[in-house]
Amino acid sequence: TDARRKEVYWARYAGPGAREGEPSVDRPADVAERVAGLPAVGAGAALYPEVFTGLLPSGPEHVSAAALASLAAERIASGGEFLPVQPMYLRRPDAQVPAGYKTVLPR
Repeated sequence: TDARRKEVYWARYAGPGAREGEPSVDRPADVAERVAGLPAVGAGAALYPEVFTGLLPSGPEHVSAAALASLAAERIASGGEFLPVQPMYLRRPDAQVPAGYKTVLPR
């Protein structure tokens, strides 16, 4: 998926819901080297076709709500657990507290 700043969010999966490693954000060229010859799902590869030349297009650009509901139903039926709902911060924040800043409050 497009992460702006000429980067893409990506993760590698062994199958439906079986992620290998952690999701990441990287430059398209770095991702393309790691996933050459594998199926690609999502908009990220389509945005950088000159870089993702070795990927095999597979599946829709965006996952439908129906597909997600189907995966959830399968997981519930098999007694599987869900990950906790929490944000995933893959990139360090741009905003930083400046060193040696002045306070405007009385001391």
